[in-house]
Amino acid sequence: MNNNAENGNGGSKDLRKTPGIRKKFLEELDRWIIMRGTGRLKANLGLFVVSLVISLVLWAFVAWDGNSDGTRSMSANIEYLNLQRGYSMFDNTRRVEIRLVGRINALSRVEQSDVSARVDLQGLQPGKYSLPINISTPPFVRVRSWQPSTADVEIYRHVERTVAVSYRIEGNLPEGMAVSSVNILPKEAVISGPESDVLSVQSVEAVIPASKIKDGEAIVLPLKVTGQQVNPDRVAITPNQAEVTVSLENEILGESIPVEVSVIGTPADGYELDSIVVVPSTVAIKGKSTAVKKMTSLVLPPVDISGLDQNLNLMLPLQPVEMTPEVEISGPDRARVEIYIRKKMAEKTFSGVGVMTEGSVQGKEWKLSPMSVKLTISGTKADIDALHSGSVPCELYVDVSNIVSKQLVLPVLVRNLKSGFKVVRIEPEQVTVTAVE
Repeated sequence: MNNNAENGNGGSKDLRKTPGIRKKFLEELDRWIIMRGTGRLKANLGLFVVSLVISLVLWAFVAWDGNSDGTRSMSANIEYLNLQRGYSMFDNTRRVEIRLVGRINALSRVEQSDVSARVDLQGLQPGKYSLPINISTPPFVRVRSWQPSTADVEIYRHVERTVAVSYRIEGNLPEGMAVSSVNILPKEAVISGPESDVLSVQSVEAVIPASKIKDGEAIVLPLKVTGQQVNPDRVAITPNQAEVTVSLENEILGESIPVEVSVIGTPADGYELDSIVVVPSTVAIKGKSTAVKKMTSLVLPPVDISGLDQNLNLMLPLQPVEMTPEVEISGPDRARVEIYIRKKMAEKTFSGVGVMTEGSVQGKEWKLSPMSVKLTISGTKADIDALHSGSVPCELYVDVSNIVSKQLVLPVLVRNLKSGFKVVRIEPEQVTVTAVE
């Protein structure tokens, strides 16, 4: 194991450059010795001896040179270890470049499997980290340097969620044709990835190009996630494709009509209905043109809000109270209904509320006309009822600071308004301010 980088040795040799040249030189020299030595040994024993001496010298040189220092560059995939169960990660750093130093003979023996790069994720919670990369090598070589030295990772809680597969037709169908039915297989898909991204997914849909639609023929389309704050690259879809079959019909008319929901009952005492939101707010209907034109809205069964003192969210089937068999609903089969409840609001008007001046310099007085106004405030019924006739929950004033004119018109301002109240109107909104001589 070797995890420490070593500074370079100025006298080291690059293994990439010297071995090839040295090997070729020795091969040629040995060939010359064999050819020359063998052929002339019989004629000249002295020449043979000389050749032998040269060979021994060269062998010694090679042996000595193989023990000199050199460098070698290698790359390794980064292994991420000890990730806690239930978590996943994004790794922006996947490979590291390593510079090794050691004896040339030793460096030549290093295999790719002998070098590893590891990052320890032990005990890390969801978040973004810059972690050190630990390098392991055989003991007979050393690590001079490695790049990068740290790995950027993001750890997240891995979750899964099953979502219904919807569709969206992109483009225009041939004139006189309309969609009568759309069959999607599978009906549901599993999305997985970081918890925040998965929960931000609003739908999984197949986008159907109108140009590819052929009546009754199946086409395979990729599935996509939708959502305002979701990163599609971080969310996996299983399966990631759907088989879509679109059927077309002639002589039909499709229109978009609003979806309406009514309520029955009354909220809890002191509360009232604020608003109703329906998603989708409109649906497309199709059928015979005469039948379609008769439908101006799609009314769902009423929701009972008796005794409610808080908001209510629920899913309702898109099954209207009245529906002719000649008309069909195109699109989703359910609607999300959001019913908002608020405390009952009330108003109270105070007459003759005095207006003060603020910002007057010492020795200077001002006269207001009128000196009082009518003030209307709003709040919950309980808060309004708790007010006494003379207990105005705020102060009214005009700002006369830095005024040099003898007379001008100024707006009436509000300060110290008690929490829970709102100023509805002030009558009049302006008063005339005159300097007193």
